Amino acid sequence: MAINALLFDLGGTLLTRDIEDRLVDEEALKSLAEYLASKGCTVSEEDLLWRYWAHYRMINDLRERFLIEIPMRVWLGSLISKLCNLHMVDEALNTVEAKIVDARVESAILFPDTVNVLEVLRDSYRLGVVTNTSSEKVTKKILRRLDLNRYFECIVTSAELGVRKPYPGIFLYALREMRLRADETVFIGDSFKHDIIGSRQANMRNCLVCHEETEASDGLPAPDLTAKSLSELLRTLETTHHL
Repeated sequence: MAINALLFDLGGTLLTRDIEDRLVDEEALKSLAEYLASKGCTVSEEDLLWRYWAHYRMINDLRERFLIEIPMRVWLGSLISKLCNLHMVDEALNTVEAKIVDARVESAILFPDTVNVLEVLRDSYRLGVVTNTSSEKVTKKILRRLDLNRYFECIVTSAELGVRKPYPGIFLYALREMRLRADETVFIGDSFKHDIIGSRQANMRNCLVCHEETEASDGLPAPDLTAKSLSELLRTLETTHHL
């Protein structure tokens, strides 16, 4: 069956960050520590960071174990409610959510070959994005800031659906929205667990893009295609009409 459409993961596949992920959130949290101090709360910046990352690990464990998405505003709110007086929670939540969203958006940068590859691909394939994120705001603002919206006819986020890759339903939703068959679509991502296993369960073909060293597949079937960069993916697709 010919390939007619390509669905992409976002972070780690089409873009990365110019700063370590952990530092992005920690910079944003400084504003929360300052806000709490101005309201008379005694939590130190060090204690706030410790609480934040302990809470984040717990939330992430739930997401990975049950393949559910917990929105940023929910997990941030549950943390802040433990730190603030009730009358301060909404204001503090609005402050830190905006700071974290902005920090994550501003730190996003494209891989050097992303735009050139998408320019070529959109002439031959229909393109879409399926990405895990706890904030749809982050995804939308990143795509807008980096001018990527023009390439994709469909953007599907775990924040929107409430389920995360590798749950096959999120891939099937994208196929339905684009009126595509699984066997005419290739999913392209950088995570074996989230992208390759998930898209395979949805009966899609797949490609693992390894910008950096990727987790081992632990003896599971290899991806249909592999590439060390988006440029190599482009060359592979140019010579691969059927899989």
